[in-house]
Formats: sequence, structure tokens, C-alpha cells
Amino acid sequence: MTEKDERTPLPEEPQIPVAHQDLETLYRLAYVVHSYTDLQPLLENLVDLAIQHLNAERGVIFLLNPQGELYPTVARSLYPDELVDVQRVALSVVHASMKSQEGILSANAQSDPRFQSESAIHYNILSVICMPLNFAGTLLGALYVDHGKRPGAFTERDHKFLKSFVDLASSAIKSAQEKESYRLENTYLRQMASADQGFPEIISNSPKIISILETVELVAASNVSVLIMGESGTGKELIARAIHFKSSRRDKKFVAQNCASLPESLLESELFGYKKGAYTGASHDKPGLFEVADGGTLFLDEIGDLSLSSQAKILRALQEGEIRRIGDNKPRKVDVRILSATNKDLQDQIQKGLFREDLFYRLNVVTVKLPPLRDRKEDIGLLARHFLNFYGTRMGRRHLGFEKEAVDMLSAYAWPGNVRQLKNEMERLAILLGDGEMVAPQHLSEVIQQAALLAATHTGAKLKDSLDAIQKKMLVEALQKYRWNKTRAAEDLGITRRGLIKMIERFDLDRRKRPR
Repeated sequence: MTEKDERTPLPEEPQIPVAHQDLETLYRLAYVVHSYTDLQPLLENLVDLAIQHLNAERGVIFLLNPQGELYPTVARSLYPDELVDVQRVALSVVHASMKSQEGILSANAQSDPRFQSESAIHYNILSVICMPLNFAGTLLGALYVDHGKRPGAFTERDHKFLKSFVDLASSAIKSAQEKESYRLENTYLRQMASADQGFPEIISNSPKIISILETVELVAASNVSVLIMGESGTGKELIARAIHFKSSRRDKKFVAQNCASLPESLLESELFGYKKGAYTGASHDKPGLFEVADGGTLFLDEIGDLSLSSQAKILRALQEGEIRRIGDNKPRKVDVRILSATNKDLQDQIQKGLFREDLFYRLNVVTVKLPPLRDRKEDIGLLARHFLNFYGTRMGRRHLGFEKEAVDMLSAYAWPGNVRQLKNEMERLAILLGDGEMVAPQHLSEVIQQAALLAATHTGAKLKDSLDAIQKKMLVEALQKYRWNKTRAAEDLGITRRGLIKMIERFDLDRRKRPR
């Protein structure tokens, strides 16, 4: 079955006899479990379907992780603009339901003696149904729905229906979990293959990066100079470190210097050192980075920003294998492997007289060209999850994840700042999110949201597609602003209510597809 990109639309239906409603929902459930094989969209559709059928206010699916910890995976609301605080649920009901094969039904959790002095009372929760998700004797988690305004909102018939519902849903959830586990295992094995080659910090599924690592493996065994080319933020220093730590110099120092970060006079004293009294303030002898890196590797980042004077001195050091400290006539032998990097076209710099051709050939024995992140889109989701988990763990946030739409937006974005920009974005999100929260499109930076909106206007796109994207955004904003009051939304947009309804149908919008 072809994977769907959107959740199953659940339009409002006319009044149907109860038995027919049950059959209709089970039919839709069968459609969902056969249409969605990825875990996240499957769970979202399951919760939406349960909320609609039971006329519940909120629904949450809790799943057990491999360590046996229970965490909220999907949280949904009947109201499209209402955020669901996954902490404000009757967790005592969830835990109780998982100990029972039949689940829990409570007409008024606040007066239910089973849940006195528990979260149900604290959060003013009235009607609750919670069923364990169980497949072939294996407990997967629980499906929880509640209503905070009406006691007795759920009946014993609803309780029995939900039991049938989760029996079918559990099988689909288990299948989706196994698929995701298989995908993650393949990713892990590919990462471990990189780690076995000496590149544990490089996370990638991109054939381009895998090919680069094969080159790194070969050049690391020699002492040749390597020029690493790529845009800012693509990981040039990471590749340089990989070369060093895979080489015979791994037990010696790896020293890095950004040539664009210091003015010429300070850069030369940093690279070559100085003798006491060489200039005002030189109160003691200071070795330069060539000496510090003796026997190891010196990485010169942004080599294209060197002045011609500094280029000449570095060339001399490479040719003669020795340096002179500033203010000192004594040559000092150094054994240093030079790795360099640039985001500039050095051939063009040579033509303009800004870079020495002889130095270029000294540095460019082997060239490694790193692709920008936009050319390795298969890595964007992988890196985003890695960085979100990394920063989430550092900040004490657990079980963070992504909605599919957010991952799609991240993958479509051009990332001019490459991996560094993605890393910073994930750090920002880890600060904003709470435990168990999912990154939704509106959590992303404004620049990413705007890029997604304007994507249809890129060269070659049809005008109709561009207008559709803008119209849909305006429509969704108006509906959310007025809580799906169609009359007020239509007035705000300056169209008729009938016209608004046609637009909702045209764009296949569903009030339960709310952003979180």
C-alpha cells in the first residue's frame, strides 16, 4: 500500500444509529491501519479517530520504550487550536489500565475511589477511558481519552467498542514499530561501519559522505597534504580530525587555527611564535602552532583568507621543514602534516593574484570536496534527530521527536549555514520543548516556515501552485483564529461562508489536523 503523506480526513458525519457508527469507525480504522505503515502518522490517525468516535476532548497514546519507561508519543485535541499538555492527564488511570486486560472506564475520575488524591483530581478531569495496547501478550502502551467538562461522557458500550478498536490498532502499531526499528538498525549499522573505520563522530547515510570517508581512509595512511573544500558549516574540521585520528600521528597533537579570525600580524605570531623582546609586550619566548603541532597535524581553516605575506612564510615552512620565530634568526625544525580548508575557489583566487599558485599545489596534493547539506537531503532528518536528542539530553528533556510535516519542512529547506545551522536550530528547539513534545511546523524558525511557504514560487513553478500555497495558509490562519467558526473566518477573509466551505473541501482541511 502506498504511504500517505497526510492524515486520513475525518469529516463530520450526519446522525447515524450507534451500531452503524461503530461499524463506520471500524471501517475507517481498517483503512488507516492498511494505509499507514510509518509509526508517527499511524498514531496520529488512530488518536483522531478515537476522539471523533467517542466525542472526547483529548486523546494521548503512551508507548513503552525499550527500557520499559512509559512516555507520551502522540497527544491530540478535538479543538484544532488547543495545545495538549501531556503532563495534565490522569496518569494514575493510565498505569491502572496497563495492569488490566479490560482497561479503565471512569464516569467521574474526581469522585472515583480508585483515583483519589491523584492527578485526575488535580487537573479537574471528569470522564476517562484508557485501554492497554497489547499485541500477542506483549504490552506496547495505552490509549487514553478524556473529557474535562462532562461527567459520564463515556458509556460501557464505548468501553467495549474501544477494546475492539485497540485490538486491531495494536497489531498495526507493533508492525510500524518493527519497521521503524529495522530502519534505525540499518542506520545504526551504517554509522557503526563508519565508526569501525575510525569516524564515530560522522553521522551520515549519504553515498557522497560514505565515498568521502573511503577517500579519508586512504589518505590518512600517508603524510600528504589534503585540501578540504566546502561551504561554511559543512564539517571541514570534522573531516580533518578524522584524517588525523586515523593516521600514524594520532598520538600526537591536532592543532587547528582559523586563518580568517586574526589580523595578519597576530596570525603570524600565532603560527610561528616569537622571541622575547621581539616587540613591545613580548615579555617571554612563545612557541607557535607549528612547534606545538610538531610530530602531529596542523589544520589551517579558511586558508584562502591568508595574506600573500603569510602565504610566503607558510610555503617556506613547508618547503624547508623549519620555521623561525618572530625576532629570532635561529631556524627550528618541525615535522608537521598540513591539512587545510577553504570555502573559496582558490583557482579563481590565483587568477586574481590573491593566492600563490606554488602554495596551492603544496596544499592540494589531495582534494576532498564536501557537499552542502542541501545536496545530502537523506541526512537532514537523521542529523536533526541526532542533534535534538543530544541537546535534549543535555537539557534534561526526554523523548523529544518530530511530526512528519516538520521533518518534511526541514528536508525541503536549503540550509545556507549547512550542518552548523541545523545544529543551532535543534539546540533552540530543545530549549523550547518540554518532555515528550513533538516538533511541529510552527516550532521551526520563521525563516524555515517562510521558505516552505514560498517554495512553490521557485523558478519553474506554476503561478497557480504559488497562489494555492498562499491561499491555503491564509485560510488555515483564519480558521484557527476563530476556532473554526466558518462564518467569522469567512468575514475575516472577505469571502462568503459558502466560498469558505468550498476552499476547505478543495484543500482537504480537517479541524482535527491541528498544529501543536
